[in-house]
Amino acid sequence: MKEGKIRFNIIFVSDEIPSDIRIEELKEWSERFQRNGLTPEIEGNYTGNLSFRSEEGFVITASGLKSKENLGDDCFVYVESYDEQSNTVYVGGKRHPSSEAVMHFLIYKAREEVNAIFHGHNEVIIANAEKFKLPVTEREHEPGSRELANEVLRALGDNNLIVIKNHGFISLGKTMNEAGKQALATLRK
Repeated sequence: MKEGKIRFNIIFVSDEIPSDIRIEELKEWSERFQRNGLTPEIEGNYTGNLSFRSEEGFVITASGLKSKENLGDDCFVYVESYDEQSNTVYVGGKRHPSSEAVMHFLIYKAREEVNAIFHGHNEVIIANAEKFKLPVTEREHEPGSRELANEVLRALGDNNLIVIKNHGFISLGKTMNEAGKQALATLRK
């Protein structure tokens, strides 16, 4: 299981740190995911990424965070849009967005009812996908790639929790609370 690399172009439309009261809730969920082993450290970075829908885009954890605890506001990036033709993500903030920003964008585009996407990595959930009756992506692709994002979309369908083969999981919700509690409940099955 490797953490993704940024495989898209980035254009900063603003250097303003996202300002949304819900960032406090996203900070809390980031800490809970880390404490519960859902965003473990791999090769010096904590994996996984969490986001919520905001205005026309979404707010997501930044790339390369060394810890998901005690995050400052500058650890979040507003993703305004994504141009599929040029593979360019347009953002606001001080840091690069998570390497899975394209995946988050495409899920929000495909699933209008989804307002939170939590992507984590946990061996128990991955190994027990069949036991937990969770859909699993058919193919493996490089983390952060458009191919992985498309594979996730195919496997998602109307499901709100799936396993990414030999990689991690995606938990969706109408709220952050829903997405987070769903992942934690799966871990405790």
